[in-house]
Amino acid sequence: MTGRGADALSGFDFKRILGIADALPMPLALIGRDERYQFCNQALAEFLERPRSAILGQPIGEVIGKVAYEIRKPLIAAALAGERQWFAAEYAHPSRGTVAIQTQYLPQVDPDGTISGIVILVTDVTEQRVAERAIRESEARFRRIANNAPVIMWVTRLDRHREFVNDEYLSFTGVARDQVNAHEWRDFIHPDDFEQVVVDSMAGEASRRPFTLEARYKRADGIYRWLRSVSSPRFGPDGELIGFIGAAFDITLAKEAELELRRQVDERTAEVRDSEARLRAIFDSVREVVVLLDTDGTVLQLNRTQASWRHKRADDAIGKKLWEAPTLAAYPEHTESVRGAVEVAATGVPVTREIILEKAGAQTAYLDVSFGPVAGRDGSVKYILFEARDVTELKAAQEQLRQSQKMEALGQLTGGIAHDFNNLLTVVVGGLDLIVRRAEDPKLGRYARNALEAAERGARLTAQLLAFSRVQRLEVRPTLVEPLIANMRPLLRNVLGPGIEKRIELDETAIPVLADPTQLELAVLNLAINARDAMPGGGLLSITTRPVSVGNDAELDPGDYLELSIGDTGTGMPAEVVARAFDPFFTTKEVGKGTGLGLSMVYGVARQSGGTARIESRPGEGTTVRLYFPRAQAAVGPENAESDAADESSVSVGQAATVLVVDDDPDVRGFVVSSLEEHGYQVAEAADGEAALAEFRRQTPDLVVLDYLMPGMSGAQVAREMRGLRPEQPILFVSGYSETDAIRAAAPGAALLSKPFRSEALAAAVRKVLSGA
Repeated sequence: MTGRGADALSGFDFKRILGIADALPMPLALIGRDERYQFCNQALAEFLERPRSAILGQPIGEVIGKVAYEIRKPLIAAALAGERQWFAAEYAHPSRGTVAIQTQYLPQVDPDGTISGIVILVTDVTEQRVAERAIRESEARFRRIANNAPVIMWVTRLDRHREFVNDEYLSFTGVARDQVNAHEWRDFIHPDDFEQVVVDSMAGEASRRPFTLEARYKRADGIYRWLRSVSSPRFGPDGELIGFIGAAFDITLAKEAELELRRQVDERTAEVRDSEARLRAIFDSVREVVVLLDTDGTVLQLNRTQASWRHKRADDAIGKKLWEAPTLAAYPEHTESVRGAVEVAATGVPVTREIILEKAGAQTAYLDVSFGPVAGRDGSVKYILFEARDVTELKAAQEQLRQSQKMEALGQLTGGIAHDFNNLLTVVVGGLDLIVRRAEDPKLGRYARNALEAAERGARLTAQLLAFSRVQRLEVRPTLVEPLIANMRPLLRNVLGPGIEKRIELDETAIPVLADPTQLELAVLNLAINARDAMPGGGLLSITTRPVSVGNDAELDPGDYLELSIGDTGTGMPAEVVARAFDPFFTTKEVGKGTGLGLSMVYGVARQSGGTARIESRPGEGTTVRLYFPRAQAAVGPENAESDAADESSVSVGQAATVLVVDDDPDVRGFVVSSLEEHGYQVAEAADGEAALAEFRRQTPDLVVLDYLMPGMSGAQVAREMRGLRPEQPILFVSGYSETDAIRAAAPGAALLSKPFRSEALAAAVRKVLSGA
C-alpha cells in the first residue's frame, strides 16, 4: 500500500488489519483519488479470480472492464465528492456467468476533511435474487393455479380483510376484484341457513383448527347453490393466528373430484400399491362411511364418520367380518346379502345395493352401499373398498316431492271439475232465479226457492274446491268466525268419526275479523284432521273462540284480535318438533303419509290475514293451535253480488246499451243473453274468440261480457285483441275461477263476476261497468 492511504494506516499494525480484512467474507477494496486500487482483501481477489498483485495499483476500469466502469463512473465521482453511494447490478463473472451484486462506495475522509479515496464493499446477492425470483415464480404459479381452479378460494386476515381471491370467487359472487373488501360475504347466504352458518363459523374459527361448513349461497345470477367450504387457520412464525385460507365448492362436483383424485392416486402409486394399500386415504371429513376390507370381508381400516345408524365405537369393527361388526350385527337379516356382495367383489366385480336398516326404537335408515374391488400390482383383487351413503333424507325429499305432485295434480283436477260445475250451476241458478221471479203458483215458487238455495250451497262448495286447488285467490274481508265454525259441524262430524268427542265453545259476541272465509275453513279442517291423527285411540277435540287485546307482541300489531283455538288430547309433540312444525315440508309422519304442507298453510292463512298462529304442546299432553285474527273495523258485507241488485236506481244506465256476450257454453250463454234482453239491453252473442272478434269489428258494443276460460282463444287473448282495437273498451269477465291477477294483466280495469250468479247480480254488474262506477 502506498501514498496517502498508506500514511493513514501508519501507526497501526498493518499486517493485523490486513489479516482482519482478508478474514471478512465480503469483498473489500480501497481506491485512491486516481481511481487505482490501493488495497483489496482476499475475498475480492477470489471474486475477481485474479491474484492480488494483479489488482493493486491498477485503474478500476482495467479491473472491472470498461463497460462496467462507464456505468459506475458517476457513482465513483460522487463518492470522491463526499457522497456515499449504493449500486445494485448484474455482473458478468469470469467463470460463474451472470451474478447479482450490491456495491457500496464509502468516501474516506482524512483528518483535515479531504477525501483521500473510496472504500468499496461488494455483496454477492445472487442466491438471494434467485430465492426472490423463485418466490415470485411460486406466487405467480399459485395465482395461475388458483385462478384456473374450478373452486372458490380466498385468503383472509383476522380482521376478515381478503388478501387474495381467485377468479372463480369473483365469477360466483359477481364482485369486481377492486371491490372484494367492500362486500359482505354473509349477504350471499340463504336466509334459512344464515344463523347456523354464523354459529358454526364462529365455533370453527375459535377452535383454531380446520372446519367445514355446508350451506346455500346465492350466485351472481341469483340462483342459490349448495356449497361445502373448508377453512384452515394460518399461523405466523411465532405460532400466532394471522388469518384463514379457505375453499368452497359444489358438493356434487367435489364428489366427482374426489373419485378422480382416487383414480390418479392409484395410477401414480401403482409401484407401491401392494405395500401401501392399507394406508389409502380414508377421509374422516367425508359424509360417507368408508371401510377397507380384506377379500374375506375382514375389516382392516375405516373412517370415523358419525351417523345415527352407526355403532358409536367404530374401531370395534376392526378385525371382525363386516357382517359381524357391531353396526351390521344389529341387523342380522342383511348378513347373507352382505356376505354374498363381498364374495362377488372379491372376484373383481363391483357391487352396489340398497340396504334398509329397520329395528324397533330406532329411526329407519336408507343406505346406498358399494363394494369396490381394489387390484394389486399383479391385477388380482387385494382389498375391497366398502362405502355406505345415508340417503334417508333424499328418500324423504323424493317422497315429499311425489306427494306434492300428487296434491298438485289433485288440485288441478279439482279445479277443473269445480270450473265445469260452476258453468252448470250458472244455468241452474239463473233458471231457478227466473222461475222464482215469474212463478205465480206460491207452492212452485217455494220449491224453486228451496232448489235455488241448494244450488247456491253447491256454489259455496265449488268455492271450497277452488281454494283447495289453489286457484281461488286469497280474499281477506270482514268475516264472522262463529257462524262459519257452526256451519262446519256436519263436515267435522264426518271427518273425525264417532271415536272422537267434539266440544265447540264459541264466543257469543259477533266480532268481525279480517280473514278469507274459505281459507279459514280449510285451516280449521286441516287442524281437525291433524288432531284426529294424533288421537288414534279416540279423544277430545275442542274448538273455542274468545276476544283478546294485544299490546306488546313481536308478531302482532297492538289492537283487538279474535283467538281461535283448536286443541286435542292426543300424543303431543316435543319442543324441537314444535319449533319446526310450521316449516314447509316438515313432517313427523312416516314417508308417504304426509307432505308437511298442512301446518305451513295454516300459518300462512293467519299471517296473510294480519294475525299469526302458535302451537302449545307437550308429549303425552295433547296439542293446541291458537290462531289470531285482527278485528275488522267495517261490518260484515254481503258475500255475493245479489245485494247490488237491491237498488237499481243507484247505478242507472240507459237501456239502449249494446252488449256482446262471449261464452263457449251454449246454456250459460243463453241464460246470460236472455237475462240481459229481459233488462232491455241489445244483445249479440258469440261462441268463441274468433267469432267474438268478428262481431266486435262489425259493430263495436258498449260492453263485452266475456268468459275467461274458453278453448282456442282464451278470454285473456280476446280481451287483449279488443283493447288493441279500442283501448277503453268496457269488459266484464265471467268465470268459474277467480283469476284476479291474470285478468288484471289481460285487461287492466276489467270487472269480474264469479259463476254462478243470479240474473239480478248479472244486471247489477253490467250497470256498474257501463256507469263507470
